[in-house]
Amino acid sequence: MGTCDYCGNRFPLTRSTRKYCTPRCKTNACLDRNPSRLSAGEVRALYQLLEATVASAEEMRERLRRIIAPDRAPMWDGRIPTLD
Repeated sequence: MGTCDYCGNRFPLTRSTRKYCTPRCKTNACLDRNPSRLSAGEVRALYQLLEATVASAEEMRERLRRIIAPDRAPMWDGRIPTLD
């Protein structure tokens, strides 16, 4: 038995290198893949960030996050995490 890399379902292996249970899962996995290349606008913004004077590492990290992953939440919100 194998486990599908996309949906996690168990399926009988027919080949040793099979990673997906159906062709549909394989297609969906390709569609959901994160882009591995940066757009020209993102590259220009990175060069501007490299040339800019930044006050702290946190500010630089936050600017970089806004360029690379604008849909993600900020990495550091100023609070110290606690172990509850």
